[in-house]
Amino acid sequence: MKDLQQQVAYLQGLAEGIEVENSKEGKLILEMLDVLEAMAEHIAGLSDEQSDLEDYLEAVDSDLSDLEEDFYNDEECSCDEDDDYVEVECPECHEEVCFDSDILYDEDLIEVTCPSCGAVVFCNDESEDFDDDDDEEANKVVDIKEEKKEKKEKKQTKKSKKDDLDFDDDLDL
Repeated sequence: MKDLQQQVAYLQGLAEGIEVENSKEGKLILEMLDVLEAMAEHIAGLSDEQSDLEDYLEAVDSDLSDLEEDFYNDEECSCDEDDDYVEVECPECHEEVCFDSDILYDEDLIEVTCPSCGAVVFCNDESEDFDDDDDEEANKVVDIKEEKKEKKEKKQTKKSKKDDLDFDDDLDL
């Protein structure tokens, strides 16, 4: 941007050297040079602000990358961390498939398919007949349903006990 300001200054020097001030055209040229000078200064200011914004954006991007590394901890599946997901092994490709535990209790017919091979890994239709090969997988799903139900009940019991304790503490005050 310094180059643009230098070019405008050079043009102003040429205009002063040929003394164009006395004619109407000369006055017009001088005014145009003043406008060019203002534009060059404004563009230089914008360039400085742009550079500052780029530095700031790089700092924010770096901070965000650090947070992502800390939060996600480079794990592919967050099923182990969150109790609201169920993890099932695909019977075809043996890939681990995660899905929301609310599907276990949904009344509508829902089939969960493996994203790798497309095989059905879970179907919440209880009337469906399983083959002998699928008995073990069906038992796993039933066990998972029971475990989830027990966990929910335990959470509700703990919550109600905590609420009772909090209410008792309020009464003591």
